[in-house]
Amino acid sequence: MGGIVAAWAVGESIIVYRAFKRTHAPPMPGMLLASSALFVMLALLAESDQARGLATALAWGFDIAAFMNLAPQITGGAATAGSGKSASGSNGKSGVQAV
Repeated sequence: MGGIVAAWAVGESIIVYRAFKRTHAPPMPGMLLASSALFVMLALLAESDQARGLATALAWGFDIAAFMNLAPQITGGAATAGSGKSASGSNGKSGVQAV
């Protein structure tokens, strides 16, 4: 169980660091809650002796993915995922032009 707790702490630190780097403010509570919920589910999986290694590996895998920003929508880096510009229309809606 110690490996999952350590992975949870590292994951939370990655989220907090990115929030401070991007907005100079603490992250929204929902970001931390979603991350914590994931690690709680992994901790429940780790209650089984046969699945403890898998749960710990998944926990550290999610941390590595968050650190490398591999899946920004899942790991909390969604605000930096896209450029936010739309190729169609000046107001971002397809087929509708501003007058």
